[in-house]
Amino acid sequence: MTEKRIESPALRDYRLRARAWLADNVARVAGQAPESQDDPQLEKLQEFKDLQLKIHQAGYAGFTFPVEYGGQGLTLGHERAFNEEAIGYAMPPTNFGTSINILGATLVEFGTHEQKLAHVPNILSGKELWLQFLSEPSGGSDLAGLLTSASRDGDSYVVNGQKTWSTSAHLSDFALCPVRTRWDVPKHKGISVLIIDLKSPGLEIRRIKQIDGGSEFCEEFFSDMIVPAVNLVGEENEGWRVARGLLEIEHAWVGRGGASDGTQDPMSDLVSLVKERDLGGDLGVRRQVVGLHVSSEAQKLVAARVSSGVAIGKLAHGYGSLLKLGDDIVAKRRAEISLAVAGAAGVTWDPGDVEKQTWVRQFLYSRSVSIAGGTDEIQRNNVSERVLGLPREPAFDRDVPFNQVLHN
Repeated sequence: MTEKRIESPALRDYRLRARAWLADNVARVAGQAPESQDDPQLEKLQEFKDLQLKIHQAGYAGFTFPVEYGGQGLTLGHERAFNEEAIGYAMPPTNFGTSINILGATLVEFGTHEQKLAHVPNILSGKELWLQFLSEPSGGSDLAGLLTSASRDGDSYVVNGQKTWSTSAHLSDFALCPVRTRWDVPKHKGISVLIIDLKSPGLEIRRIKQIDGGSEFCEEFFSDMIVPAVNLVGEENEGWRVARGLLEIEHAWVGRGGASDGTQDPMSDLVSLVKERDLGGDLGVRRQVVGLHVSSEAQKLVAARVSSGVAIGKLAHGYGSLLKLGDDIVAKRRAEISLAVAGAAGVTWDPGDVEKQTWVRQFLYSRSVSIAGGTDEIQRNNVSERVLGLPREPAFDRDVPFNQVLHN
């Protein structure tokens, strides 16, 4: 696929240099690991951090980030070329990509110069792993209805409350965390965003056991946690703009394939499964695989066009929701077809036969893509309102002071 794409001579040269560097410096993937790519074992974490440092030092991290903060000052085309060449290599898992491409990018967009200098180079080099604390037990998809509070006390904030469904919090160093700093104004007007040091006193992190056997999701409990006021990102009580910006960045990155496990080519894996099951001559199976291939390629082309359009200001950031929605649909369809092709072999296996666990785990995990980072319903609302310009969905509490809104 990459060989047939029309590229400028400069970008083609960049791709070839990246190909050579990967071959010389990164190990190839040996089979498929059943563990979640977001949940590396603790003893392997430093290994991945060392590899991310090596990648950054070679100039292959933070492609579009400003050079001033450790980035490369390049384009999404360079990022895409490198990621395509990296398929099949044992690259750092997805939580490193989240740290760089969502949290690092949000800091670049909304952080102070001092915050960027202090953290962005460390994020790009893997010295610091970041995530976002968004969901709350009572909030569902209503991010603006958050209840975690931060009270100003001189040069600090005192934080109390709970967050949940935070990926790899137990392995991370910092988080961006929306909190409520005013209760007497409508819910969108009293939110601030803080940088949280996950090693600070007053924070307890608990892991959550999942249906697919993994436990990369966590819940967090704040008990009078002290956060320095210099950790405020953006203006106090204007954090909804930062939170929305973070989600737009996330949707665009996920939509262009950033959150997928880039160690394997999903279509190649499915074709190999079809051959292994001796179903290559089955017209129904062939039709399903070809249809998925067409959808996957269309999603890649749309992602490239939309991402470039947003980057140069020709398209609204709301298009990121369109990309995430398309990626969700393709991912779920791929998992359904793979499990159907695998048949009984995909849902039964001998203890220790990790290869056969791949398909059922992929299917179970695929259910989460319609929820993580905002449900498909929320993405459709975003597209209708921010791309198509349709009227906003009615909400009874939008203009009501938050302390007058009933909870639970």
